[in-house]
Amino acid sequence: MHTFTVDAPDISRAWVEACTRLSEIPGKKAFHTVVRITRPLQEDTHLRTELDRVRAARTKQPLYPIDTVVNTLFPAQLAATCTTHDQLAARYRALYPRLQEVRRNAHGTYFGRLVAYPGTPGKPEPVDQLARVIQRLDKLRTSAKWNAVYEAGTAHVEADDTAWEDVPAQPTDGTEAVVRAAALDTQPLDFPCLSHCSFQLDSANNTVHLAAYYRSHYMFDRAYGNYLALGRLCAWVARHAGLTPGTVTVMAGCARLDCTKSELGTLQDALTTPLFGLGS
Repeated sequence: MHTFTVDAPDISRAWVEACTRLSEIPGKKAFHTVVRITRPLQEDTHLRTELDRVRAARTKQPLYPIDTVVNTLFPAQLAATCTTHDQLAARYRALYPRLQEVRRNAHGTYFGRLVAYPGTPGKPEPVDQLARVIQRLDKLRTSAKWNAVYEAGTAHVEADDTAWEDVPAQPTDGTEAVVRAAALDTQPLDFPCLSHCSFQLDSANNTVHLAAYYRSHYMFDRAYGNYLALGRLCAWVARHAGLTPGTVTVMAGCARLDCTKSELGTLQDALTTPLFGLGS
């Protein structure tokens, strides 16, 4: 089995290094890959400009703009007009039926699953998982004594939102947000490639880290936009929980390099600083 781990300071270098690793593997495919980004709100502007240009040059197999990929996981422009998470969630849920009329969103969007996870027959109201994560991180921030609070299970859509409020914070309090809905997502391909997001509180420095798991990741088509969106999602959760955004770690069950050698070479050359010491 071929695999790799990348540690990089920003999105651009993380992405180029991961693509470079894949290009060196037979079949350009690897399993259980890990990409860790120290500052997931930063990118190399020259690389991004070249990436947008190379993607736009695809005429036979046109690709969505990177900002479109970002918006499926985190609606950055809409969020910029909102002051609270509740406001963002309410406005997005109001738009959600219209978004699902677009063919590519027929099964939903990633952000839709995070703020409107499908209910159950017993409790049909959609669940805002991010609101729960923010509330629990905020509570843990003021009461937890552990260095980190790791993920604790999946979304329990029938759970009482207020049942935990008067209970002392425990290291098993849930800070995970699920995307896949087993009853709905029966198609073997396509949505959702992202299975879940897990937020960890580092109480030593009031930082929240985000780990995301993709069952499949197409590096040229989606990964760069996914990295950007995850960084912004982490920052949004951190901001509203009174924390500082930390690292983003992206795990892929299967990662594929879906670009040509020429396209990758152009993008490797576009980085303003050479790739030194990013792999491990």
